[in-house]
Parts: sequence; structure tokens; C-alpha cells
Amino acid sequence: MSLVLLWMILSDDVYHLFVARDLSLQGVDFGHLFIDLSACAAMIVIALRANRMYTLWLAGLQILAFLAHLARELVETISPIAYAILYMGPFYFQIIILAFGIWLHHRRVSLHGNYRQWRSSSRPSRESARAS
Repeated sequence: MSLVLLWMILSDDVYHLFVARDLSLQGVDFGHLFIDLSACAAMIVIALRANRMYTLWLAGLQILAFLAHLARELVETISPIAYAILYMGPFYFQIIILAFGIWLHHRRVSLHGNYRQWRSSSRPSRESARAS
């Protein structure tokens, strides 16, 4: 998740190297839409596979940021400040949640030892379930 957040920061910087820095909130910025959509897809995949609860919160906030772009496109009367808060605000909460989640993970490992990091991608077959 930290790499996805880092990728969002770096891709935004690269995007603004080629596109002017002035931020227009009167319409959807398709560069930021792409960054948020790709980060949303990556976070959902990670959240579904990781054995951590905070990854679900990070993915949920990223879905909110992505949906802000759709809301801006569908509703012409949305306030530009509301649009800015909806698509930029979740990022700051994601940083806080990630830091808190890493701290809680470290605390749990120091108290209870290591535990599974990832969920198994394969389900047991019916034959192995019957045998046990």
C-alpha cells in the first residue's frame, strides 16, 4: 500500500511536468482520474489479498476519491471546493491510516510473533475437504 501511495505522489509530479500546475476544479481532470483509478484497482487487489484490516480502509477511501471524479462529471452544479475535498482529502487520511496500521502490525508482531501476511489464493478442493 505504501508503494501505491508513493506511486500516486510520483505520478502526480510527472503528470504536472507535462500539464500546467494550475488546478481547474470546473471539470474532471482526466490525468488525476487515471491516477486515482489505477491506484484504486491496485488497492482493491491488495486489500482483498492482504491479511490486514487497514488495507480495506485504504481501498475504501480510494474508491471515494475515484467516485468524486464520477460525481463531478455527472453533476454540473457540484461545488469546486467539495470536489477538491472529495478527491484530495482521502489521500491524507490514507497516510494516517497506513502509519497507524503499520504501527499496530509492529505492535502485534512484537507481542504475539509472526502471523500470515497474505490470504491463500486457492480454496481447498472438495476432495480434500471430504478427506479431513
